[in-house]
Amino acid sequence: MKVIAVVGTKKTGKTTLVEALVRSLAKHGKVGTVKNMVDHPVDRGDTRRHFDAGADVVIGLGEARLLVRRDRGDLESALAELEREGMDYAVVEGFKNSSLFKIVMADIEVSNMVRRVRLPEVDEDLVAELAEMVRGMEDYKTAG
Repeated sequence: MKVIAVVGTKKTGKTTLVEALVRSLAKHGKVGTVKNMVDHPVDRGDTRRHFDAGADVVIGLGEARLLVRRDRGDLESALAELEREGMDYAVVEGFKNSSLFKIVMADIEVSNMVRRVRLPEVDEDLVAELAEMVRGMEDYKTAG
């Protein structure tokens, strides 16, 4: 599985680039994503009520299947799960301190930067170039 992270500060276009990369990579295989949601409470409302009642896992069914677990997990376990699910590509949004190769969307310094991009530069040609770069990467090896 090929893995790339898109990192940057808030409102720099990370999600816009992730969406475009996913669309482009999906033409060549199965794509999974991981989003860093440290400050985003995913367990409020009915999900929180189910947890408060004692559930360890809550599965929501609708247009998609959403599984919420009590365990926080980590990036490595999330990537291992995508690998087990047969993904060819994983696009990670956030996790700027990880060891992953990164496309940077802001004026921050990070390890393993492969490209710095500004939102106004994001067009079809750039996305195709970035997707081709990801397709040419070596497979990421998870611990799981």
